[in-house]
Order: sequence, then C-alpha cells, then structure tokens
Amino acid sequence: MPKVIEKEDPQNNTFMNKVASFVALKRRIADMDKERSSIQAELSDIVDEEGEPDEKGHIWLTLPFEVDGVTSLQRQRKVSQSLNEDSASTILSEKGLSERCYKMIPMLDEAEVMACLYEGLLAEDDIDAMFTKKVSYAFYTK
Repeated sequence: MPKVIEKEDPQNNTFMNKVASFVALKRRIADMDKERSSIQAELSDIVDEEGEPDEKGHIWLTLPFEVDGVTSLQRQRKVSQSLNEDSASTILSEKGLSERCYKMIPMLDEAEVMACLYEGLLAEDDIDAMFTKKVSYAFYTK
C-alpha cells in the first residue's frame, strides 16, 4: 500500500508546495509548447512564401532587424531515402541479381525458443539468461 503523507506534517507544506509548482509548471509548459507550435507553423508558411532558397535547398528569410540574437529564419531541407521493396525485388529479379543482392540472415525465432522451454529442452534459467530484464521508472502525476 502506498505511503500517505499526513496533512499536519510541517514538511508537508513544503512538499505539497513543490507538487503544486510541478503541476502548474507542467501545465504551463504544455500550453506554451502548443502556442510555440502554432506560431512556428505560421512562421514556416511565411518563410516558404517569402524566403529564398540557397544552394542546398534550404529556404532563408532574413529579418528586417535582430530579435534576441536571431537575424534570419530557415526552413531546412531534409532528404530521407527509403527502400521500395517491391521495386527493388522486381528490378533485381529482372536483371538476375536477386541471389547476389539478397542475403539470408539468421534470425532468432522467439516463439520456437519458448516452445523449447515448454518441451523441456531449455530451462527457465536459460530463458532468463537469453532474455535479460531491465527495470526503469518514469515519473507521472495521477
């Protein structure tokens, strides 16, 4: 059963004040983050419309004057590449390169490991050694 701090405890006021401050700050940060995201979206649209691209494809908008050390805004271009499995398979098959370009990699079948445990081929200690546990804690309010 969880411990309950008594209301009459003089240290309780300090503790409860910290709890109240924590909850209030958490709420204010969430509100401010929502407002920041909204303003960022508006500024991003303006930079897209009025900014100038550089040689890397980033879009820059120079401010008319410095604001707390900020002289320009940037929409940074980020390119990600992902594999289209269907296209790769088709092209490699057509060119006879499938065997060369696909590698069979051994992968543990956890369901089979557990089946071996149930059949008595592995012991609980073996499973504990194979699947180590890590405990961590998160801080929440309720």
